Amino acid sequence: MSEPNGSRSPGPRLPTGIILAAVIVALVAVSGLILALYRETRGPGEILRRFAEAVDAGDCEASYDLLHGIARAGIEEDAWCDRALPEVDPMIDADFGMERAILEGDRARVEISGAPATVWILGRHGDRSWRVIEPEGGFP
Repeated sequence: MSEPNGSRSPGPRLPTGIILAAVIVALVAVSGLILALYRETRGPGEILRRFAEAVDAGDCEASYDLLHGIARAGIEEDAWCDRALPEVDPMIDADFGMERAILEGDRARVEISGAPATVWILGRHGDRSWRVIEPEGGFP
């Protein structure tokens, strides 16, 4: 349909409020998805730091939970708490400096500074996290 001046009349328009509400809902949904993925995703350096913090605190359960299944197969939780944890404590400090992490398939080689054991091997745990297998050369 044309106006008397020859221009076309505007078609039906969506109210600005509806458009604004749809944009806000979309932004909230995308932000929520990103946050959920971020919370679930843990890199090998972050897991090694959590492990070191648990070891430094003497938290047997938390440190054992951060061990990969390969490491757990070699030691029961009671033995980890009684013998291994006190021996591992001097090997790593939660204040270590992260030098680099090299990913090789389902393994990560994490090189750190500020701790006696400077290379740690981690294994993939699920799709988005890692667990400690051992320091290079093995646990004591």
